[in-house]
Amino acid sequence: MKYKILWASYLCLLFHHTVQAEPIQAIKQDEVYQKLNQIIQQNQSQGTLNLVENMLPELKNYPLYPYAQFQLLNAKAQQNQFNVAEIAQFNQQYPDLPNYFVSTLTTNWFNTQFNQQHWQAIVDNQERLTDSVANRCLLMQAEINLTSKETALLSTAQQQNIQQLWLTGQNLPTNCASLVALWQQQTPLSTALITQRAILAFQQKNTALLNQLVALAPENTWLKDIQQLLQRPQRLPDFAEKAENNADNQAIILAIFPTFIRQLGEDQWTISENPFAPYQVWADKFALTEPQVKQWKSQFLWQIFDSDIALLQQWRDQQILQLKEDRQTERRIRLAIRQQQDLSPWLAVLSDNAKQSQEWRYWQAYTLQKQGKKQQSEQILKALSQQRGFYPMLAAQELGIVYHPNMAQIRSQVRQQTNLNAFQTALQRIQSLYQLGQQANQQQINREWWALLSSADKSQKLLLSEYANQQQWFDLAVEATIQAKAWDYLALRLPNAYLNWFDLQLKNNPKIDRTFAMAIARQESAWKSYAQSSANAQGLMQLLPTTAQATAKKYQLPYWQQAQLFDPFYNIMLGTAHLQELAERYGENRILIAAAYNAGSSRVDNWLARSQGKLTMAEFIATIPFYETRGYVQNVLTYDYYYQILQQKPLIKFSKTEYDRLY
Repeated sequence: MKYKILWASYLCLLFHHTVQAEPIQAIKQDEVYQKLNQIIQQNQSQGTLNLVENMLPELKNYPLYPYAQFQLLNAKAQQNQFNVAEIAQFNQQYPDLPNYFVSTLTTNWFNTQFNQQHWQAIVDNQERLTDSVANRCLLMQAEINLTSKETALLSTAQQQNIQQLWLTGQNLPTNCASLVALWQQQTPLSTALITQRAILAFQQKNTALLNQLVALAPENTWLKDIQQLLQRPQRLPDFAEKAENNADNQAIILAIFPTFIRQLGEDQWTISENPFAPYQVWADKFALTEPQVKQWKSQFLWQIFDSDIALLQQWRDQQILQLKEDRQTERRIRLAIRQQQDLSPWLAVLSDNAKQSQEWRYWQAYTLQKQGKKQQSEQILKALSQQRGFYPMLAAQELGIVYHPNMAQIRSQVRQQTNLNAFQTALQRIQSLYQLGQQANQQQINREWWALLSSADKSQKLLLSEYANQQQWFDLAVEATIQAKAWDYLALRLPNAYLNWFDLQLKNNPKIDRTFAMAIARQESAWKSYAQSSANAQGLMQLLPTTAQATAKKYQLPYWQQAQLFDPFYNIMLGTAHLQELAERYGENRILIAAAYNAGSSRVDNWLARSQGKLTMAEFIATIPFYETRGYVQNVLTYDYYYQILQQKPLIKFSKTEYDRLY
């Protein structure tokens, strides 16, 4: 405890001037910096650049002074008003800045040279270019233009280099266009080259590029066939029957087969002792290798896995034993769990690595218990209960013992020997960015933190995580533990974030414990208030705007725009209200609440209807069909327990109603 107090005092002294020194001057500098940003983004005329240069001295001792310098240099780079050597000088002056700044200056300088046709400058500084398709095009264009006075023709090597760049299934960057046009002007595209790139585009499912290539050879019926096949994979049987056995057709069939299988309906399956037989005919015709056929079988097996047809089930089980793929075997084990059948034949098929996972060790103990081998079962459960995670917690529940996961603390020796002085200026910049507004500056904050962590060792990352928690930078604290792989440092991994907002919102909501609500938020966003998923779930508790609107309407809560979801107060208000709604539906059962929060109530209701009240809690969780939801429920329950420990609450692994109920 003494070392913690000393360390906190050290941090306060180290960073005291960041938040305390000359507050009036700091406020003034904030205003100058924001105004500078505003005007340079709106206008980059010479008058604006002169004004910005006059404003810079006002920011001389300001943490974000390098950012202001960058804005000016970047504007000059785009107008060719500074020498490339100034980039190196800027990098030397601020070596701890994220690489983004120098990279952006360099890219913009080269683009300006390209646009103004300063070919010699590009060639002279080519060592500064990072390797990318766009930069290779830029450099080749410069080299060709420098030699164009001597010859109007591309050399053989240049033609080969451009052809190599062109042969891709991806769209080329725009600054490759003139280079490609010059190449095609001197070397008209052959059918073979168009075909070669069309196959690459097909493999990448790049429909737009494939359409462009078809337009280059309108008389080529094969190109039209694969164009239609990419649009409608159901045409594969017809294509496979008519196509000749050659490398091009083999590449097309291998590329489209997975999509074809995924779209295959039950009415299209061959019901026989060997339902794969039609596809084996294709495999033989196009001389697929044994690994390729094995991959096809695996894809087909995955598609028909849950069929109720006995012949297909028999073939499925035979293939699982032959293929010995853990993902197929694990799915078969879950099916056996749901059907409450003997697991031992399928557990035996797992690879040695999979057998050592916590989940399958638990189910091995479960199977031994069923077989009357109680001592062997308890031996596995006792060893498992010493580890960290959901199944160790469940093992402790089965044994009737208190679960005490290892909760590592930063050792006093680490505190004494670890120095954070090298990160002082970066931390000051992060502090200033937060003061200017987290939401507006989150990208810069993340860049700074990632750059800082990339140069830190594990001990420094741990102390930086602790410091971030003290500053209430909860998402940064979590990120530091992830990069440090500090899985046992639970107090750092699970910050007590936004306690006041959770307490306020749960004050009149006795159905939801604070630790459970916080576990949901931690799992959903890792405390990133700005998080936004591909499905448009937003904020700390990852609410869909439609869910937020419906919840606000039901509970008469103040919600008027989506932007509120990125505010922790409103997000927690609506997220906890939605949890309350689910608690009213599922009788305060955290397993069902968490599953519904992640996958939706209708899916949970369907899963319950399927299991018909026959499954134990462990069986139900293990047989949740969605991989994401299954892991989600396990993590939330585990995080809830960890938060109970961290907040010194009564320890409840599972409530009696959760554990004793049949699902």
